[in-house]
Amino acid sequence: MGFARHVSLTLLLRIAFVPLALMQAAIVARWLGPGGQGLFAATGAWIATAAMFGTLGLPAAATAFAAADGRRTAALTANARFTGLVAGCATILLLAAIGSAMPAALGPIPLSLLLLAAVALPFTFGSSQFQALLLGRQRVRAFNFMDALERLLLLSGTVLLLPGLGLGVRGLIALTVVLAVVRHSVYHFLLRPDTSRLLPDLPLLRQMATFSAKAYVVALLAFLVLRSDLVLINGMLGAHATGLYSVSVQAADFLLVLPGTIGTLLFPRVAAAGNEESALFTAKVCRHAVLAVGLACLATAAGSWWAIRLIFGEAFLGSAACVWVLLPGVWCMAPQMILSSDLAGRDCPAFVVAIWSIALFVNLGLNLFWLPTLGIVGAAASSSIAYALALALMTRYWLRRFPAVRLRDLFVIRAEELRELGGAARRAFVQAGR
Repeated sequence: MGFARHVSLTLLLRIAFVPLALMQAAIVARWLGPGGQGLFAATGAWIATAAMFGTLGLPAAATAFAAADGRRTAALTANARFTGLVAGCATILLLAAIGSAMPAALGPIPLSLLLLAAVALPFTFGSSQFQALLLGRQRVRAFNFMDALERLLLLSGTVLLLPGLGLGVRGLIALTVVLAVVRHSVYHFLLRPDTSRLLPDLPLLRQMATFSAKAYVVALLAFLVLRSDLVLINGMLGAHATGLYSVSVQAADFLLVLPGTIGTLLFPRVAAAGNEESALFTAKVCRHAVLAVGLACLATAAGSWWAIRLIFGEAFLGSAACVWVLLPGVWCMAPQMILSSDLAGRDCPAFVVAIWSIALFVNLGLNLFWLPTLGIVGAAASSSIAYALALALMTRYWLRRFPAVRLRDLFVIRAEELRELGGAARRAFVQAGR
């Protein structure tokens, strides 16, 4: 199956599950309210940040090594289990130390709730590498199966625990831990018989760590730019404001499904090829994503107020302004994610580290300056500015590295491509009507 079909299959599946994701988000928001939603989102942001620190960039290395030589899969699987256990336990201890020494840093999050959520980390660390192995082996169907299974289990568990049993944030956190264990077990099943090896391959692990060093720093910095807002809002403005802002973050996540899918599948392709011709292919998929995300942003800007009222309720209408301010940044993230994945699949140059360091510095500085006066709208504005800056720097570097590609090749879709897309849409419409 070619790259386009892989992307189409993955994207169609994720679009098909958008209604389920919206249903799950609506149940959580309406049952917990802005305060409970904020507490859940802030706890998730802390755990996700800890997870990014603890993965050490090994998922990217697992994808690249599996793509280069499938015979390493058994050793890579054993390494994933080993590093997941060690890094997960170490991260739990670190969170406990931070929460005990600096409870004010957690804001309204109880330390017991944070530690309950942290129980999932050893399983999450291992699963992130298992998922990477599926990508490296080009097992896109198995990758999509796991994505679908997780979404179905999350929705059914949310319905059971919240309106079904009347539980709250703690029950929802416990659900995430159970799902992490289930996900870890299912990956073992999908990767058999390569999961039979028990002892890690330490020489290979050292190679992976060397390979992933720069990619790890880039991924960590990019994540902090994307998610530091929630942690800062939770600490400075409280759970209610965090709950409102989390709705705009969820909207951004939905809009970035396409470039995220492309970037995820592009990485192993570039890692396996890594030639100049692949840069032209990256430019092609980039301009298609730019058009699609741009149209989606316009539709979101027009309908976000009504959608928030319908899905989340009137208590969350304060999120609409954040969505509008965040949309330019979301559009900037689309091509940036694709170009970043392309460079990560090649050699992850040090300049990319500098790009995200600058973006993080700008985002944190503007947040600290604007949050006390502008509130969560200031957080959205700081994010959009940081994303736009990252895109400008990334584009300049990428075009200088690949002079055969022009600026318009990244951002302007060609007339013949539009005709091809129109013809494909007409054929799909005719077939659907039969």
